[in-house]
This record gives sequence, C-alpha cells and structure tokens, in this order.
Amino acid sequence: MQTATTSRRQFIRIGDRTVHYRYAGQGPVLMLLHQSPQNSRMWLQMIERFADRYTVIAPDTPGFGYSDALADAAPGIDRFAEATLEFADALGIERFALFGMHTGGLIGMHLAWIAPERLHCLVIDGYALFNDAERARYTDRYLPPFVPSWDGGHLRWLWSRMREQLYFFPWCDPSAECAIALQPYDAQGTHDAAMDILDVGDNYRSGYGAAFRYTERQRVAELRCPSWLIYRHDDVLLSHRQRLPVLPDNVISVEEPDGVEGLHRRMDIILQQTTSVPTTPVVLAAREVTGWSRRIVDTPVGEIAAWLRPGSGAAVVHIHAPGQSPLPVAALAVDARTQIAIELPGHAGSAEIAAPLTAQTMQSALRAVIDDLAAGHAIAVHAHEAAASYVPALAEWLDGRLTEVVLHKPWLLQGDECETLLARLPHPAIHPAGGHMAEAWQWERERHLLWPWLQPSAAARRLVAAPDAIQVHANVVELLRIGTQLPVLFKGVAVADGDQHLLALKVPVSLHAQPQDDYQGRTAALAARLARR
Repeated sequence: MQTATTSRRQFIRIGDRTVHYRYAGQGPVLMLLHQSPQNSRMWLQMIERFADRYTVIAPDTPGFGYSDALADAAPGIDRFAEATLEFADALGIERFALFGMHTGGLIGMHLAWIAPERLHCLVIDGYALFNDAERARYTDRYLPPFVPSWDGGHLRWLWSRMREQLYFFPWCDPSAECAIALQPYDAQGTHDAAMDILDVGDNYRSGYGAAFRYTERQRVAELRCPSWLIYRHDDVLLSHRQRLPVLPDNVISVEEPDGVEGLHRRMDIILQQTTSVPTTPVVLAAREVTGWSRRIVDTPVGEIAAWLRPGSGAAVVHIHAPGQSPLPVAALAVDARTQIAIELPGHAGSAEIAAPLTAQTMQSALRAVIDDLAAGHAIAVHAHEAAASYVPALAEWLDGRLTEVVLHKPWLLQGDECETLLARLPHPAIHPAGGHMAEAWQWERERHLLWPWLQPSAAARRLVAAPDAIQVHANVVELLRIGTQLPVLFKGVAVADGDQHLLALKVPVSLHAQPQDDYQGRTAALAARLARR
C-alpha cells in the first residue's frame, strides 16, 4: 500500500470524533475531498504534485478511511459539509481552496454555498446531477447492506461488485443501456478497491447515500465564490454536464479531454489566480488533549498509529495480537497511569509502511512509540496472544524501566507446533478471482474452532461456540492488509519455548486465560511456575 510521496499523516479529535488526514507542503491551503467509498489515500500523487506550492491537506471524510463516522444514522451532504468546516476550524484554517471529486464535489458545493467567505475557490471534478428516477433506483439497489456472513460469502460479493462497477454504471444494472467502456481492474486493482470498502464496512453506504439523497443540486447556480465544474471525457458523469442549470459568471463549466493531467493543468492556473498565503500559520502536527486520542508517530520503520490517554508519570503499553484487529480502547482495563495502545506495523492505522513485518520491525516501532509518548517513564506491558513473543526483547531494552508484564491468552508453543502453524497459514498472494479473501476467511474462522498450530483433526477441535462473524471479519481485514507479509509476520511470533524466556524476566509477570483458551493448560502451568520463583 505504500506509495512514494512527500505527505505525512495525523489525527485530530473534534468533539468525540477522530479525523485522519494527510498533509504536505507550504503556502496557500488546498484541501482535497475524495469520492465514495475511497479515502485520502487516493490523493497521494496529487498531494505530491501540488505540495511544492501549496499546503495540501486531504482528510478522510467522516466514516471513511481512518476517520470516525458521524453520529447521524444517515448523514446528509449538509452534515458532511459542516464536518469539513469543523475540520478546517480545528486546524485553524481561515480560508482555503477546495477540490472535490464526485461525492467530494457535492460536499464542496454545499460548503461553498453555506460559507463562500471561507473559500478562495472551488474546483469540482465531476459534479453529479442525478434525477429523481436515478436516485430512487440507485439508493435501493446500488447500496445493499454489507454485513459479514458466517461463511464469508459477503467477500465474494464484494469482489464481484468492485469488478462490475467498471462494466456498468450503475453497477447493479447489467443492461446494454448502462454498459460503459472503462479499463477493467487487474487483480491488484480489484483488491485495492475492495479494501476501501473493507476499511469501513457497512458505513460505505453513508457517503453514497448522502449523495443520492441530496436534492439541492441546483444550488450550484447560487454559488458566490469562484467555482469551476470540470468534466473529464473519461468520467462516467460527463453526461451530467448537460443537466446543469444556467450558471452565473463566477461558476464556470468546462469539459476536459486530456483526463487527469488536463485537470491538473487547469488547476495550476486556477489556484495561481485565486489563492493567497494564510495570515495565521496552520498547525498540522498532533494536539495534546485529555482522554483518549489517536495519533501518528514517526518511527524508523514508518508512520505508526497509537492511542494515547495521558495520566501519571508511569505508563502502560498495550500490544494487540499480531494478525488481528486492535482491541478498541474502550475495552482496555485502564488506571491513572498514562495509557498507550499501539497499532502494530502492518495493521489498522499503521498499515501504510514499507518495512518488512519482522520481529525487528515490531521492536523498532514499539521502542520509537514509547520514546515519543512515554520518554523516561516507568513502563508496564500488556501483551495479547502471540504478542507475548515481543515481550522478552522489549523487556531487555526497557531494562530497569519495566515494572510488570501482563499476558492475555499467550501463545506458548513448541518447535513442531510453530512449524505446523507457519505451514498452514492462508496463501497471501492476490487471486484473480478473489480466492485469497475466501482463504483468509476460512483460516481465521477455523483458527477459533481448531488449534491453529495442530494438523486438522478431531483431537485439534476446540469445543467452543462458533466465533462471531463480525469479529472474524475484522481480523480478516487485518490479514488482507498484511497481505504477502503474512508469513514474515507469523514467523516473528511463532517462537518455540517462549515460556523459558518469560520465566527469565526479572519483573512480576501475570497471565490471564480462560480454560477454553489455555491449550493443554500451559498458561496455568506457567503461572504456577512464575508464582514459585
């Protein structure tokens, strides 16, 4: 997923909601709003292109990418526009140029309509004007609920749906009338498009739904700021230009035959003519706030996401299970100490790194985050499942700063079990028909039903209830993010005789596992040995 770019990432908390954004450059502010169901990652090349002259800021709109959704059950375009203004206010941005594509263009138009004084200019790539019949048809069939099913069938649907959208518009109408001639995705392209929806789940419908429900499109003729409506010849919305109302002189509609490059050249001229340097510096770094906040930490292996809850001088570092979704911070047991919940490299908000997901990479990230957020503090470590293997090396680095270790359902494996686990991992290579998603689903679900370090057999069966499909889905999303690094990741945690390394720790160690999660009673046996030290 890593793309060479000058951009950086950060989070900001606005009320109870966290917003993720990318930024780069300096000068007049240019804000980019993405289309549905994508996120700010789609703008990496555009950010790099304009960052030599502008402060380019690209947020994930609410509910997309890494940004929290709005509290509204079905937010409208007006709420997305208001949230964009709240984001600009939170960063201290007084005026800015605004660029939006498709759904982002509708959000930008409404923002320009309610707050024209905030914009240097508005540029829209493909302004959508759906009629009543289209809105009714698209809302019902275009946006079916995306709900994990126990057998993973929703992943097969998703793969096919993402391919279909390049054959028909709307994708749900396979008639000749709706056929379009776009370059089909290759397997990687289909995977990347599917991941945009997997990032947000059923919330993918919120952005689309807001766009289809928006009935105030004629307000484009009431805009008072300099505005450009650009229709590329390779855009499925090109025909919508004929639906535009009569526009005032400050709103210009043009066709662009030269695709994205032609659009960018037009923007060069527009931005040069309309923008000015902000009078107040824009602060784009992390902010200190009370309670939990999510932030990005620069480390030697790339940008790592972590949750921080400031407290007393001592700190507790929470390390989630590798290959699984990070635990929600609301589920963590906390006290008055500073709390740090790290999202491991390759996972969740830390997915966008190029470093191999080795144990060394994990140690480098853990150490850098601790140094950044808890420099000099006494540290307690809570590690979940296979993350127990990271504790001995981390303890050696912390030395006298380490006060205690708490292990939750630790993996305590023998050599042959490590080999079996690694041999039975799902194949991570992207399959042209999406089979890698089905394979990841089967492995993750059966990991709960069969001990994953044993050969499948009746003896390997865990007599427990079937896992919750929503949790299986969340973990599968992480496996798919990790992709071809999956064998590297698990090789770093499939460590034989880890109990001996834990016994050697010179600090209190406590272990927590229910009997059904304690393979052969090894956790209980280790706890007893630790108690006798």
